[in-house]
Amino acid sequence: MFVLAACTTETFTLAASPPFGYAAVVDQSVERIAIVVTITNRSQDDLLISPADFAARDQDHRIYPANPAATITDARLVATAARQLGIPGVLPMPVVTLRKDDVITGFIVFDVPGGVRPTQLVFRQSDTDRVVELSQG
Repeated sequence: MFVLAACTTETFTLAASPPFGYAAVVDQSVERIAIVVTITNRSQDDLLISPADFAARDQDHRIYPANPAATITDARLVATAARQLGIPGVLPMPVVTLRKDDVITGFIVFDVPGGVRPTQLVFRQSDTDRVVELSQG
């Protein structure tokens, strides 16, 4: 299930899956989670997308920056976990420029303390943040 957040000026839409864990080998106090994100550019202007521009936020407003390196290196593990959740064929979110009406879907990986589940996905742009409330699946 994706949650859709339409921006007030409707320059782009941002949708996100609930966060899900997967079998990554990291420090035992850290858990890697992935969030599948879909972005649609509604503007005449180009929209630059980079996994590094995303953060996850928990209910206490702690921020967890995206881990772009793990987004690439853990691609097979994340894709397997996503497939088991009914999200087949998902790929890592690339760095890409979206033109008008372009749509892209990809996953982004975050490192969080064990047991923490983010409640928001934040897309950080130079002038503003766009926030999507995440369901807990």
